Amino acid sequence: MRPGELSGVNRGYRAPHRTVRIGWAARRSPWFSTWVRRRTGTRRRVTSRAPVLAGDHEVDVAIVGGGFTGLWTALQLRQADPSLTVAVIEREVIGFGASGRNGGFAMTLLDMSLAHLRRNHGDAAARAAHEAVATSVTEMGEAIDQHDIKCEWRHGGLMVVATNRPQQERIDADLAAAEALGLEGFRHLSAAEAQAEVHSPTYVGGLHEDHCGVLHPAKLARGLAGVASRSGVEVFERSDVTAIDEATGRIRITTPRGSVRAHQVVLATNAWASETEWFRNKVVPLYTYIAMTEPLTVRQWEEVGWDSHCGIEDKRNYVHYYRRTLDGRILWGGSDGVIHHRGRIAPRHDRSSRVLERLTTTFHRTFPQLRDVGFTHHWGDPWASQRRSCRCSGPCSEAASITDSAATATVSPRATPAARSCATSCWDAPATSRSCASSTPVRPGFRPNRCAGSAPSSHDGRCYARTPSSTRTAAVGEMEPALLKLINRLG
Repeated sequence: MRPGELSGVNRGYRAPHRTVRIGWAARRSPWFSTWVRRRTGTRRRVTSRAPVLAGDHEVDVAIVGGGFTGLWTALQLRQADPSLTVAVIEREVIGFGASGRNGGFAMTLLDMSLAHLRRNHGDAAARAAHEAVATSVTEMGEAIDQHDIKCEWRHGGLMVVATNRPQQERIDADLAAAEALGLEGFRHLSAAEAQAEVHSPTYVGGLHEDHCGVLHPAKLARGLAGVASRSGVEVFERSDVTAIDEATGRIRITTPRGSVRAHQVVLATNAWASETEWFRNKVVPLYTYIAMTEPLTVRQWEEVGWDSHCGIEDKRNYVHYYRRTLDGRILWGGSDGVIHHRGRIAPRHDRSSRVLERLTTTFHRTFPQLRDVGFTHHWGDPWASQRRSCRCSGPCSEAASITDSAATATVSPRATPAARSCATSCWDAPATSRSCASSTPVRPGFRPNRCAGSAPSSHDGRCYARTPSSTRTAAVGEMEPALLKLINRLG
């Protein structure tokens, strides 16, 4: 973006005057609390390992947001061009947002079923998109092994189950699409086969997909930050970005104790992008909630089965997703998607007694043999939702949509233009334009509209994703709550 065009009205971004401290995230999410307890032997709250941004700095690329998107982007930039100077600026601590509080699935999720993807965008685009995200899962595991990140990675596949006839029809449609596209790694499961894998009387059928892993998301985020620091990336925590504006031909990021001037800026803030002028009417923070059981006994695990570490989800419109943890618990999430009043993000929204009640009911319905097992943890996190919920990247001058697959830990080490990370937006400073990826130079007027890991479709040279117009997305905050209630009722 050219100087003077940061917001379209010759002025930059000024953050709202509020900063939430991290103690509440550590208390509510076991991903944080167990990470701290195992490293320190206490239940102290999460502490920063990176310095606060102080003084004035100059870099080639500044990344706002210390989640999966920002960290993978920083690593890939340095690997593509070691001469680049890169800084990651996080308001709280690394992994504070959805990246550190999600269910810990690395999967081929594209926010629409494989059958819908094929029907809406054609065989070529659907095949390219799926193969790219399937490769991403493999590459994520390889990167974790390469950098020796201790994040409890298990590549056990994904079992998608049906609990009623309409859900089975959706699974059958996905299997037919996979066969038509010639995709490997999909296997049909009868009711008996699904119940033999995991002993639930609710399963009427399903499918197994090879391309899925599970992990500890907070450990992955902190591990990536360590790898990035060792590769030369400057990582700053507890550094609240209060302004983004133009300064002498570059983009200036201001924090309470310092500033960074950069040729390019990557906004990787997921749901918190809704607090900026550019995306206030483009994205809506959608909360998803998770509960975690007490550790199961050996006998209880024998009653459940589930000897593998496959992740599981059903085929509701708003799914349940669940998985084993290494300490013998079951993580149970989904059921409802909640948009709070005016789309606000606040600590009080990190728990929901109503959603917890529904999660408890559906858990005991799925596993009646565990009716005496209770939940010891409950938490939620917001992620950026928009009308199509499809990953896009582009400059803020085009008001590109933002969604972040960090909520399911599916961000690949190599995924899109703009350093191949999904859910990022770049500003261009005209003085010395640098490349966000070795194969994708970013320049003034650059207007990409590409999905994570997808190839351009044949009809117009663009990917199947489309950035919604501001007119249509402005009503998302009004439409989605009622729509979600209807979807949940029909689920």
